[in-house]
Amino acid sequence: MSISILHFVLFFYQIFSSTFAWGPIGHSLVARLAQNQLDSSTYKWVYNYIPSDLSGNLSAIASWPDLILYPDTNPLDYMNWQWSRELHYINTPDWNCQYISTRDCLNDRCVEGALKNYSQRLIDNKCDYVQQQQALFFLVHFVGDVHQPLHCGFKGDFGGNMVKGFFLNEKNLTNLHTIWDVEIINNRIDLHFQSDINLYYEYLKSLMFNQSLLNNETYNDYKVWIDESVNYVCKQVYLDDNNIRINTSLKFTLGEEYFNRNWPLIDQRLAQAGHRLASLFNQLVKKRSPRKLSPNTQALIIALCIELGIGIIAAMCIYLYKREKNTTHEVLMPE
Repeated sequence: MSISILHFVLFFYQIFSSTFAWGPIGHSLVARLAQNQLDSSTYKWVYNYIPSDLSGNLSAIASWPDLILYPDTNPLDYMNWQWSRELHYINTPDWNCQYISTRDCLNDRCVEGALKNYSQRLIDNKCDYVQQQQALFFLVHFVGDVHQPLHCGFKGDFGGNMVKGFFLNEKNLTNLHTIWDVEIINNRIDLHFQSDINLYYEYLKSLMFNQSLLNNETYNDYKVWIDESVNYVCKQVYLDDNNIRINTSLKFTLGEEYFNRNWPLIDQRLAQAGHRLASLFNQLVKKRSPRKLSPNTQALIIALCIELGIGIIAAMCIYLYKREKNTTHEVLMPE
């Protein structure tokens, strides 16, 4: 995607963000939590890839990999990005409760493969600036995705998308995936944080710092993150208000018991994702090849070089002209 198309998609994001919600709210929180923990050198590196009109705001690009997939947010180019859909998740056989990469991520076409691929591309000097920028955008998003349990769900119901029902007395039909993507987060903010996302962010930040004291892991334990989500799916996500497994062939009704049992897990996964994303970037910055300059910077350097070249040529022409004039003057002077 060219820089101009990328800006076009982000512009549409500002218009349509209210229609999305680990939608934009969850992904934005993960990116914001991560940015709070970036080393100064890491932030300068990451800042180089954020469009200048976003003022270094990492959360503003966190939903880009979703936005490029749909005609209402990327009307000019969405068909060219359909190949990236399968990179947002992994699916295991129903109730197998174990992720096996050779079975569930063929040719690395899943979220684990995407995390490995874009982590490498971001620091590979063989990739140009736009490729590295896209790699950063994908990483911000996919680290969030892999911590949403149903992005590591079952093949049979497409990660809960085909499991339909009602949530918290709402009259509109929803699905289990949307409840975990959007509705638990929205209700958590509305009911417990006065509908103020900034209050929720501050709470998650304190939770994240408390969690980080207990973490003893490497920065790229992607399979560990997936195994955690798979475990939550099997042991918690599909249990209804009465702790009975949801019958996926019938419409469910999930209420306060389900919400209260699961919002702590949502909080935990958002905080973990923010901490791990920051750790990933703080480590990658140490391994990167020499930094790629942004197209705007490259264009400025080229323009300055051209101006310098023109100035040198002009100075030489003036020098030669004056020298020739002085020589002619000396020849014409009488003895």
